[in-house]
Amino acid sequence: MEQNKDIADIQAAEATFQKKKKFILCYHSFSVMNFKRTRNHIRKIADAAGSPISIAVIPAFGAAPESEAEQFREELEKFVNEGYEIMLHGARHRADLSLKRSISGKIALLVSNNEAEFAGIDERFTQALLKRSLALWKAHGTGKPSGFIPPIWFGNKFLKEQALEIFDYYEDLHGIYHKVDGKIKKTNSDALSFSIIPDPLLGVAQTYACLKMLLPGGVHRLVFHDKDFRTIGEKRILNMVRYASTLREKIMYKDL
Repeated sequence: MEQNKDIADIQAAEATFQKKKKFILCYHSFSVMNFKRTRNHIRKIADAAGSPISIAVIPAFGAAPESEAEQFREELEKFVNEGYEIMLHGARHRADLSLKRSISGKIALLVSNNEAEFAGIDERFTQALLKRSLALWKAHGTGKPSGFIPPIWFGNKFLKEQALEIFDYYEDLHGIYHKVDGKIKKTNSDALSFSIIPDPLLGVAQTYACLKMLLPGGVHRLVFHDKDFRTIGEKRILNMVRYASTLREKIMYKDL
């Protein structure tokens, strides 16, 4: 009888520990340019996880024809209605090379192939780009996004505070931020992403991500891109999602 009680206590402790370990599953760079292909990626990842996931959306239409833009809006509306969470991912993701940038911003453009849209720009242009991001989103008519994710996670010294004046959540490579009683609170969270990892190191990166999910601490973000379905492959991606889901509870940003 006593032994059965001990076993039950151990199982209850394990269940409590398991419940405390959480992670966020996010698909990055969903846009009018790739939605016909990547909407299938997102749904397969969500099926593997057992529930809708977060989607980082690039809101700019670019030169897409109106017919494509309308289909993109319809797809976004479907995702929102099905319980998927929307995060804004810059305005157009690609950096405006005409803007003046700091030395660190120029380095960020170099290492990101000019995709670090907000890196190294001043306070005025940061605010203008954030407002543009939201204005582009509002053109879709699908409610307010949960938060803001700067492209490549490269920002500047003004971006976090300005983003949190507009959005509920903001993130960088090592944390997720939101305001509590007027103060910015940080949740420790590593971004586990594979899109900029050289192909020979992808296996190491996947092993590292799995180990991070196994160990206690943090609300880590498992992040996938369109490119990963070509480099890592669908089977491995879905297996990684299933593995993470057995170790941690999947949440969304709004659940923090």
